[in-house]
Amino acid sequence: MEPVKIRIFSMIKDESGESQTTEQSYAGMMTERSGKYYVMYQEDAQSGLEGTKTTLKWDQNRVIIMRNGTVDHRQEFAQGYKDKSLYQTPYLKIPLLTHTRYLYTYFRKGKWHLEMEYTLYHGDAPYGEMKLLIEIEGM
Repeated sequence: MEPVKIRIFSMIKDESGESQTTEQSYAGMMTERSGKYYVMYQEDAQSGLEGTKTTLKWDQNRVIIMRNGTVDHRQEFAQGYKDKSLYQTPYLKIPLLTHTRYLYTYFRKGKWHLEMEYTLYHGDAPYGEMKLLIEIEGM
């Protein structure tokens, strides 16, 4: 396991056309096994998920985000893929559908880039258009 810096840039455009952008930074650990990469880090109060461990798993064609703790959720991204999942908190369970339109993972200048664009649905209703960029760099 090697220590890494993780920066997450997210943008959501809701159904009314309003956009919101956030940036978060974490320290975590990274490893590679059988051609797949893994990064683990602890969420903080800024993310609203304090007490949750997040694991990123990816290869060239797929990114999986797994959260365990105060929130349990597994979300999978692959070009054209529709992922049904259940976002579980201590208080409620929210059915979600993630439809990935764009996915690109690459390593350049000592840094991993995981880029995703997707539509998130809550039940049958669109929740918003999402863009996510995750940068992972050795420390």
